[in-house]
Formats: sequence, structure tokens, C-alpha cells
Amino acid sequence: MRYRKGSVIINEAQDLPLLLLVRNSGYIKHEQLLMLAGYDKSKASLTSFCWRVRRLISGEFISLLGTRVDGDKVYAITRKGLEKLEVFGHTLLSLHSEAQTINQPSRMMHSLRLNDIRLAFKRNHMLNSWLCDLEVCSENLLTGDKYAKDYDALAVLNVGGRQMHCAIEYERSTKSHARYEEIRLSIADEKLVDVILYIVSEPERLFLVADHLAGAHPGILFVTDSAFLRFGPDAYAVKTASAGAALEELLMQLPVLSRQRSAAVSA
Repeated sequence: MRYRKGSVIINEAQDLPLLLLVRNSGYIKHEQLLMLAGYDKSKASLTSFCWRVRRLISGEFISLLGTRVDGDKVYAITRKGLEKLEVFGHTLLSLHSEAQTINQPSRMMHSLRLNDIRLAFKRNHMLNSWLCDLEVCSENLLTGDKYAKDYDALAVLNVGGRQMHCAIEYERSTKSHARYEEIRLSIADEKLVDVILYIVSEPERLFLVADHLAGAHPGILFVTDSAFLRFGPDAYAVKTASAGAALEELLMQLPVLSRQRSAAVSA
């Protein structure tokens, strides 16, 4: 096969994982992509990673945003990148190359924080697998709402020798009372996860969210993002406004449902 001079040829083993991470994350920082893709900090590894990212940008498969976040570059998928993924069979009903809008700038900070949360689980050896919000939404569209809600993420966590299926919600802003009531009703019917973990952006908001949602699901827990990112499984978490302990301790107290289900994507 002949290729046009200067064209970027996608390597299925090395480039597709990067494209999938960028697409599924919505937005992702350079350092986050490096860590989630499994590259180390050796000179050879960094050189290889940076070369591949530059190729994907020059080939217009991913875009480099004009604004940095915390001094780091931020990437997003392009329509051409989506098309390439679809050629290789990686199609999402929730985001495809013919969609009118493929990026949502208003969700950038939300997406970047979820990447931090994913990395914290991975760093603390808790993460077995992870599905991003786009993948959860796509699965719900495909199955007629298999899950009670389009969660921000679905993870399989390693907790005390057990595997726990965990829905993750990152609460960056406070919702109305009516919206919290709607969420209570929807997650009360959730049968496919052991845990619903609300990670709340500010300490003063933690108990407000817990007051609204505590008890809505047998496995619902609440923790602040600052505590979780710093302490991981040792972060102080609450089950209700008056009942709290280390996150891992609360997780260990929850029963694990017996189920047959396919594995999620790799961590």
C-alpha cells in the first residue's frame, strides 16, 4: 500500500490507545495522558510518548488547546480522530464523527478532575478497570438504560481482596433540591453496582450533598476530592452526615453483589 508523503499512519498498538484515552476523557492534560497510557519517566519513554503525541497533533487526530491548565498542555479529540477510531471499530453511540458537536468546553475542568481521580485510584493500586462517562452513556443508549444514570465513570475497584463495582459521580457544583430528588429516585433502582461514590469538589459542600442523597442507595458514600486525591483509601468519607470513617473502611463494610457481567475496559 502506498501512502501520501507526509501523511501520518496510525499504529494500532501504539497510537490507538492514546486516541481512545483522549476521546473517552473528553479533555486530558499532557501529564495525565502520559500516566494513563502507562509511559514511565525514563528519557526513552518520554521521547517516544512526545513523538507520538506530536504526530497525532500534526495529523489532526487530536487538537492542542490554546490555553494551558496548571501550566500543562490540554488535548481533545478531533472529528478526524473519531473517524479513525471508527475505522478500527471503536465506535460510541454517545460521540461519533457525524455528531454536530464533538467537544464541550464547559465540561473541560470537570473532565480533567475525573482524570485526576482515575489516576489517584490507579496510584493507590485500587483500580482494576474504568469506563468514562461517554462509555457509560453509550452503553445505556445501546441497552436501553442498563444503568440507572449516566454516571461520570464506572470502575471496578480492588478493596481488601474483593472486586467492587463502583459508580463514580464528581460533584463540582451544587444542584437544586428538585434535581437531587430526581437523582434519589433514579439511583434507588440501581442494581448493577455495589457502590455509588460521590466525590465532592469542596469540603463545605460535602455534607450538603450527603444530606440530600444519603441512604438513596445501600452503597452510597461521599468524600471530598481534595481528601481523596491526597489520602486515597485513607481519606475521610461519610455514609451519612453523622457517620464517617476512612473510605476503605466504609467500602469494606459494604456487601458485594453476586453477578455475571462482562469486564470493563482496562484501567
